[in-house]
Amino acid sequence: MAPILMPGAPLRDGPTALRTWRDQDIPALVVACQDPDITRWTRVPSPYGEAEARAYRMTREAAVRAGAMAPFAIVEADAPDVLLGSISLMRFAWQDARGEVGYWLAAAARGRGHATRAVRLICAWGFHQLGLERIELIAATGNAASQTVAERTGFTREAVLRSHTLGAQGRQDMVGFALLRGDRPV
Repeated sequence: MAPILMPGAPLRDGPTALRTWRDQDIPALVVACQDPDITRWTRVPSPYGEAEARAYRMTREAAVRAGAMAPFAIVEADAPDVLLGSISLMRFAWQDARGEVGYWLAAAARGRGHATRAVRLICAWGFHQLGLERIELIAATGNAASQTVAERTGFTREAVLRSHTLGAQGRQDMVGFALLRGDRPV
């Protein structure tokens, strides 16, 4: 697969922006990933230090070159050095024009609409720039906040996927959501 052409300028919606990752993000990335909710609901390892943050950066750069992922830092639009979280389009099935969105927010950024705006931004970009027809979002059944983000951004709840993901707490049931190119955005 060809490399993914990442946008040169940040994607922006009000106070939220998505931009490419920078080496300067590593200290803030380490701090954010100390949050037990991030390791509870994602595959972020615990403990998480500078080595893990550098590996995160390197694997994402390689994934972009391989056409396997489109990773973005979620930042304050008016202060793009302030890291709020991470969001990616990933797990592409290019032959089916399908991908998955995954994200996390630092504790201090939650409850301010950043996740909703970030998901809207990356999905619009994925439909228009990558030609995707379907974007999936998978959230743990216990992760009410992520399910709310999915619903607020127009995703349709499709199924409960039993014992779908192995996480830090063991096997988890997940809720599968999907957004189609023709779905009306919320």
